[in-house]
Amino acid sequence: MRGAAGRAPLRFVVRLLLVALALFGLSRLVRPGDLQRGLGMVRDVGWPLLLVLLPTAAAMMLDAAGWRQILAALGFGVRWLRMVELRLSVEAIVLAMPGGSVAGEAAKVALLDRRADVPLPAGAASLALTKLLLTAGDAAYLLFAALVMVAAGVGSESLTLRLALAGAAFTGVAAFVLRHLLRRSQPATRLVRALDRLPSARLRGWIRARGERFGALDVATRRYFAQPAATRARCFAPFLLEWFTEGLETFLILRCLGQSLGLGPTLAFDGVGSLLRAVVVVVPAGLGVQDAAQIILLRQLGVADPIGTGAAFVFTKRTKELFWIIVGLAFLGIRRDLWRRPGGWPARIQADALAAKGRGA
Repeated sequence: MRGAAGRAPLRFVVRLLLVALALFGLSRLVRPGDLQRGLGMVRDVGWPLLLVLLPTAAAMMLDAAGWRQILAALGFGVRWLRMVELRLSVEAIVLAMPGGSVAGEAAKVALLDRRADVPLPAGAASLALTKLLLTAGDAAYLLFAALVMVAAGVGSESLTLRLALAGAAFTGVAAFVLRHLLRRSQPATRLVRALDRLPSARLRGWIRARGERFGALDVATRRYFAQPAATRARCFAPFLLEWFTEGLETFLILRCLGQSLGLGPTLAFDGVGSLLRAVVVVVPAGLGVQDAAQIILLRQLGVADPIGTGAAFVFTKRTKELFWIIVGLAFLGIRRDLWRRPGGWPARIQADALAAKGRGA
């Protein structure tokens, strides 16, 4: 445990260096004059750019709806508004922190347990299944974008088309492997067996004490795959719509900036940027890396003044993210009860106590 604690500062320094390197590369690509032109474009558009806040809100609602459907398939009924509340609560963590998606998942599991009475193994299983469906949705989204580009006559020499096809293949394979792990094998149980060979007796004891929870995670995922195809399709649909909602956001920003790339290139541009952001998870929100890639793609797509337009696009996107970070932090500040259990005890513990009392009587 000490070794892990000792490596934490080193990981922080490495992440900081990666962010600095990414921002330095972006500064070499975007000169002060380009940034001024980009900000000028934003000023010229004015208030209509506020509309880009709406697709993000819609995407979070769709994400909450899909997550709720998964929990229902696992046997847990949670109100949609409660799911939206939990989703908004961790938005600041997901957007702002290095590896924020990982930290956000841990927070979601904890909040599910505390606020919705969903056991930790079932909550963890629901998030693993969420990742599976989001990855599969990304593959379908990128493939659709590539097919639209091909139908529009875009040739194979297009970098954007090649990246969309490569992204669809990558996410498709990732979704297939994840589905196999969750459905055919027992990843949590196997992990416990592997960790049981660790030299630390204290750590082995900690893992063995929680072995039933790991087994429960495997049971929960198998329960999902035992559901009818129609039920699983209802779980998948919101996540697929979430990707297209994010594509709509990109379309709105580019349209406000006076650019119209067409349906296929716009979706591919958005999907490739989102995929790159997910790959460079150690950099907070893909800062610098995603931005530079998007500006390069705008140049490949033949946008007039791609650097200035890219600077305006990145500024709008990052400002929108900052808005939701502030909203998420404000929500957490206002709702300080989010981390407290309703009434002090989970409903299932109350039920067990009443049942035990009845048996004693």
